[in-house]
Amino acid sequence: MSERCPNCGSAQVEQYCAACGQRAAELRTPVGAFLREALDDVFSFDSRIWRTLIALFRRPGSLTADYWQGRRARFVTPLRLYLIVSFATFLLLAVVAPNAILDATGTNPWAPLRIGSGPATFDLADRAGPFAVSVTEDDDAASGEDDPDVVGPALDAADWFMAHVVRPALEAPERAQRLFHQRLQWAVFALVPFFALWLRLLFRRRERFFVPHLVFALHFHTLAFVLLVAGVAGTLMLGTQIPSLIAYLAVFAMLFLSLRRVYGEGVLKTLVKQIALMTVHAVTVLFGLAGLLMVTGLTA
Repeated sequence: MSERCPNCGSAQVEQYCAACGQRAAELRTPVGAFLREALDDVFSFDSRIWRTLIALFRRPGSLTADYWQGRRARFVTPLRLYLIVSFATFLLLAVVAPNAILDATGTNPWAPLRIGSGPATFDLADRAGPFAVSVTEDDDAASGEDDPDVVGPALDAADWFMAHVVRPALEAPERAQRLFHQRLQWAVFALVPFFALWLRLLFRRRERFFVPHLVFALHFHTLAFVLLVAGVAGTLMLGTQIPSLIAYLAVFAMLFLSLRRVYGEGVLKTLVKQIALMTVHAVTVLFGLAGLLMVTGLTA
């Protein structure tokens, strides 16, 4: 074994390099030793994953509080934990329940977003122009001929939206669904900092820096992913929305307990701030989904 670290050249090497952290191991070693080292890395990582998830659920908010207080070595870092759990979540949803969020087949009446299912709202037949839209029961309402309040630019914008966003998704719903799910994971990830920003505004007297709130947001979203997947699984197995409803209530309860434990405010004050947080973030999510649907329609 070299007296210096082959990675950074530091002389402070025992079992690990004190400068860069690389393990002091020789590549020219028996296969058994190599496999023991590899398995040690794998199961050490797995033990931290399970330890972190157990801490996340056993006492909601305690994992974040420990991280804030510097007790971090035992747990997976918040960003890495979020990426692992979110990847597994969206992979499972895509394989087991592809219509759980966006339904393109009309088979899931409980999906919050649906394409091409249910009664038709618009008549998408071509007319004189390249694209014409009309409400099924009132052609005059769509044309704006009898409504002096409807102006040309508004109709032009509506026609553009229907032609370039809605119509492509209706004509190729399965492709639109596939593109939507491919991008949903990253769209949700992009919304996490907004959740942290709302926390920063609501609890600025408790913590004025942004990163601690981001840690809370990553931990909470990880917890929510696990609960929502459990709810979807229960709904698929039992054929009822009750498991999903229980999962949503559990998310609400877990958020309340986490806010109480991390920020240490009273019950009523925490509840009021939680309702404000969920309301503002719900609007943020709606805008995010609308943007994602628009991008999906434009590229479908």
